[in-house]
Amino acid sequence: MPGETVLVTGATGRIGRVVVGDLLERGYRIRATTSRTQPPSEGSQRIDWCQVDLAGSEDLNSLVGGCSAVLHLAAEIGKKHRMKAVNERATERLARAAEDAGVRAFCYTSTVAVYGSGRSVAISESSPVLSLERDVASEYWALDYVREYGRTKLAGERAIIRIADQMRCVVLRPAVVVDIGQIIGIRDWNIVKRMLASHRHAHHIYVGDVSDALIWCMERSLAGVGEPGQVDIYNLAEDDRIMPRHLDFMRKAFAASGDRRYRVVSVPWVIDWLHDFLRFHSLPIRNPLWRMRFSGDRLKAAGYKFKYGMAKAEQLALARLAKEAQADRRADLIRHNSPV
Repeated sequence: MPGETVLVTGATGRIGRVVVGDLLERGYRIRATTSRTQPPSEGSQRIDWCQVDLAGSEDLNSLVGGCSAVLHLAAEIGKKHRMKAVNERATERLARAAEDAGVRAFCYTSTVAVYGSGRSVAISESSPVLSLERDVASEYWALDYVREYGRTKLAGERAIIRIADQMRCVVLRPAVVVDIGQIIGIRDWNIVKRMLASHRHAHHIYVGDVSDALIWCMERSLAGVGEPGQVDIYNLAEDDRIMPRHLDFMRKAFAASGDRRYRVVSVPWVIDWLHDFLRFHSLPIRNPLWRMRFSGDRLKAAGYKFKYGMAKAEQLALARLAKEAQADRRADLIRHNSPV
């Protein structure tokens, strides 16, 4: 509850920055971790910054001491050789320290990458996941490091399930988390990628909703919802929204900005599928990410409602684009009227 201390790992990451701000607005005290050389100097008297390398062997007991809840966001996404240490072993050590310290709520951000490339298009929390006992390349139409990311995040989930005894735990599996800059940033993709991906279902989930859902789950656990030791797993996706394709947004973005990078010739999906098949040599009976649909029904059934939704997020992105275009036109007018 407001006034209590919450540990936020990965507090300077894409999700973490938003979570910290949202927790401060709600009156919580925060113990925030960062792996940066120098912890950020900005903040509030209610934030205690800690520099921690979760891949190391640092004692995590002091980190969780005095905390009512843990929001574990820190992860290794790009460096394959660090993923097992950060995503799996550090998650297990942190969950153990939290359980031993009497932490009441533990929330973990996993990923829909744990499903790999599904044999079915429709994916729920009960759908098959990647193999943990060995790396099976054919289970995922993706680069090796992406498959390793999914496998190590899944191993983190399993560690929490093994350890949870008294603390109430939630595992959120978000789809593709984006902020406003990343929604707009499709214009910076190379032309081939924009053409191939234009038809794809974006699977976007707004970072503001990820933060809100995490805190909602945390507060339910702190309030005693569910049994001690219970681990609830939820997809966090908005795949049922209207006009979810990259092409749908690009058309609106071009109308708002006039930026010609948003105008592309959309390539038929079969060419994109063939491109992926030749790239990954995966079995055609599996589906690439863009064909899969992640159900968020379980989280909705638990009572959660999106604070923003992608429709609102796209409105904010389009408003920024329109403002940028207006500023560019004003600058061009000034240059045109300036004496040489």
